[in-house]
Amino acid sequence: MNTSAVPSAELDRLRRLGWSPAEHGTLREGIWRVGEAGSVNYPTEGFAAIEPGSGASYWFDHRADEVAEQLHRLSCASLWEIGAGSGAMSHRLERKGFEVVAVEPLIEGARAIAERSDGPVFCGLVDDLHLPSGSLPAVGVFDVLEHLDHPDLMLAELHRILAPGGLLFVTVPALSWLWSDEDDVAGHQVRYTRRTLTAAMAEAGFAELHSAYLYASLVAPAAAIRAVPYRLGRRRSGTEALAALDQQLDPPPAVDKAVRSVLRGESRLARRLRLPIGTSLLGVYRRPL
Repeated sequence: MNTSAVPSAELDRLRRLGWSPAEHGTLREGIWRVGEAGSVNYPTEGFAAIEPGSGASYWFDHRADEVAEQLHRLSCASLWEIGAGSGAMSHRLERKGFEVVAVEPLIEGARAIAERSDGPVFCGLVDDLHLPSGSLPAVGVFDVLEHLDHPDLMLAELHRILAPGGLLFVTVPALSWLWSDEDDVAGHQVRYTRRTLTAAMAEAGFAELHSAYLYASLVAPAAAIRAVPYRLGRRRSGTEALAALDQQLDPPPAVDKAVRSVLRGESRLARRLRLPIGTSLLGVYRRPL
């Protein structure tokens, strides 16, 4: 675990702009504590199931691969991840050579990130950092917006702190008709379509550069196993739903290998044509100059 401030080119850059983390928080256990603990629509007991930050998981690996491809395409070397969970994405992106500054409001998640992270970790809300306007080149919010009662407020703050021309990378769960008890226990408020996500981002002042459905090959299993039973009134307890999610994200090795192969084929297909559906959405947006 980091027990002192780790070297960070990104924080050094902000210090040159006159901003210092020490002015807004204290460093304890390798974590910058800022502001007060926030209220988050996220099950703290679900970190082990929903955010396996270490180890292998086809779902998290595929999401990180798709985001990394866009980061490379747009020549982004560093990223501020807002709502970083327990580091499932930040850890993977760091392994791919990106510098990640992680911001997570729940201390359980921040501690998990600090256990593995090579970069700075902040525990608090992005608003508590009081970052300079127009100061960040790139921000990621990965499966965060769907947890918020008022995502427009976060998007407004991200628009403020992103530099003109700065990039915003977003993933969200897709398709309202895939709603199930797993969304309920995860604290989701909404599942998006490409149209509704694009509209929300445009309303917040962002221009779309790229949007794509992910996990198209998992739509049919998700509908059959989760969504259809849910619509028929079959409800699982929170514990049962989390256990099912854990099993889906950490399947037996043979299943994991097969799913990875299918997802690699899906990625190759998506480079040639736009997939019409998926269980998740990836969007890349720019703050206009």
